[in-house]
Order: sequence, then C-alpha cells, then structure tokens
Amino acid sequence: MMVGLTYEQIVEKIKIQAKVSEDEIKVRVNEKLDKLSNLISKEGAAHIVANEMGVKVFEAPKGGRIKIKEMQLMQRNIEILGKVQKIYGIREFKTQNREGKVGSFLIGDDTGLSRVTVWDEPLMIDVERLKEDNTVLIKGAYVKENNGYKEIHLGSGAQILINPPGETIDNVVQVGQKPEAIVKQISQLNERDFAAVTGTIVQVFEPKFYEACSECGKKVNPETGRCKEHLSANKQLMPVVNIIFDDGTENIRIVAFRDQAESLLDLNNEKLIALKDNFSDFDELRAKILGKQLKITGRVVKNEMFGKLEMVANNVEKVNPKELLNELKTTEEVVR
Repeated sequence: MMVGLTYEQIVEKIKIQAKVSEDEIKVRVNEKLDKLSNLISKEGAAHIVANEMGVKVFEAPKGGRIKIKEMQLMQRNIEILGKVQKIYGIREFKTQNREGKVGSFLIGDDTGLSRVTVWDEPLMIDVERLKEDNTVLIKGAYVKENNGYKEIHLGSGAQILINPPGETIDNVVQVGQKPEAIVKQISQLNERDFAAVTGTIVQVFEPKFYEACSECGKKVNPETGRCKEHLSANKQLMPVVNIIFDDGTENIRIVAFRDQAESLLDLNNEKLIALKDNFSDFDELRAKILGKQLKITGRVVKNEMFGKLEMVANNVEKVNPKELLNELKTTEEVVR
C-alpha cells in the first residue's frame, strides 16, 4: 500500500534528486495548480512535478509471500500460492535481440486471478508437468504489466513447486469473475486496459438516452422496438453520460451507462430520466458536479471516429484528497 507524503517531504525529495532550488519547485507547483484550476491538492501538484522531473517519490514495493490482489507493479522476489486454472503451454519466440521459449498458465487464489509467464528455460520442465487444479507455490517472481493486467513473471532463479506438502488453498476465484483493475495515471493508459484512474471531473455533457431491453440492457432494434434475444421483454430508457476526467497528467473522455451514469451525476434513475425533457435543470447540476474527485474503473477503448482513447466506466467511487494523492504515482516498467 502506498504511503502518502506531505508537501514538504515531496519538495525535499525533488530538491535532493533533481538538484533544484525550493523556489523553482514552488513556481512549478503553482503553475500546475493554476493549470488545473486548483482542482487537485498542493501535494498532488508537487507529486506531478516530481514525476515530470524524473524524481522517484515512492520506492519499489518489497516482495515476500503475498496474495494475487496485493500484487504491485515493480514488485520483485515475491512468493505466491495459487491453484492452476488454465494451461497455455509453451511456445518458441524469436526477436532481434534473443530467441527462446516462453511458457504460461493461469493461477487463482481467494483474491483473484493472474497469468504466470515463465522465461527461464529450466522451468519449462515444471510447466510441462502442470495439470489444472494443481496447487503451485511460486517463488522468486516479479510483477509486470501486460495489456492492463498485472502478471507474475518468472526469470532466472525463480521456482515452481507443484503440490507442495502442507500447502492448501480454498475458495479460489474462478475464470470469468470480475478481473482486478490495475491502477494507472491517465497518461499511461493503453487500448484494452482494464484500469482504475483517480482524478477530477473537468467537464460534463448533457445526458443522452436510448431505448434498451429491460432484460439484458442492450439497445433494441430501432425498426421493431424489440430486443433480438428477448422478444417479449419491455423496452426502457437508458441514460449515457459523457465526462472529461483529468488527473493532472492528461485527460480522457469517460462514458458511463445506466448505474454508472447515476453514480456520476449522483441521481437516481427516476430523476435522471426526468432530465430528458427538462435540460434547463442541468446547468445547476453541472455546477455541482464539476470539480468532483472520483476513482473510476473501466475498460479503455479507442473511439474510431476521433482516433482517441476513452474509457467505458465499470465502477465509480468517491475519494478524498489523500486517496487522490496516493493514486498520483508513476508506474515504471519492470525490466525483464
């Protein structure tokens, strides 16, 4: 878990690592606050300045025995107990710099699922021996990101112990259950990421509405007014809300449907639907929403019309300024 630092502590780290004066740091912090219209804390602005200057405010998390949900990027020398859910096998690869084999499989524990990627040639024997439902104790691994997910990677010196004596695991998360989102800054997002970002609403647009199936929530056929899968189901109005979300590193359009639209606007469905015929009330609502600080989890997609990334919200949570600061960190790539 990240530990929040005070403004003075962050400034001190910048002074030492970047070798700049406190006055210069204060100027940069104030410029960042002005740019973001003071929608983030002074500590948050200082943290962004540190990131821009290449200053490591937080150190890499330590290893040891952990659960899948507790994995953090940059973490090394970790130990995880899991149950094999799926085996992807071994394949050969060849790049300009190297060639070899890579094996992979999926494990789960009572907190989540994670793909395990094996690079060390001697460990391929263990990968070949694996069977689904085997209990495995993985040692000496590190955590790396791939397509928005945290993965367990095994290089030289790592170990895979199959069905180790005295080790058991129950209540394993099953394939198909909700994945664990990776915490990112907006500037770090990539297409297909399932990520969580923390920031501030800087723009909100009038809600749009569409007719959807009351059973599955999908859009009905505009010609027949019916769902292709549920012909006897009723149709109902579904809201969709677009906002611009900024965390100080960049901004992104976030699209929220149904329940998440209600969470963004802090309205129940009845009041939200009422806006359809009375948008004069929306200006007052907009004023209340702008500057709201949230943690939003969702899938990152590319808007083909504009060629830009946007996020489809899966969950919306309120945060306080301290939590906002803790999320403003740079995720560094782990060197394989």
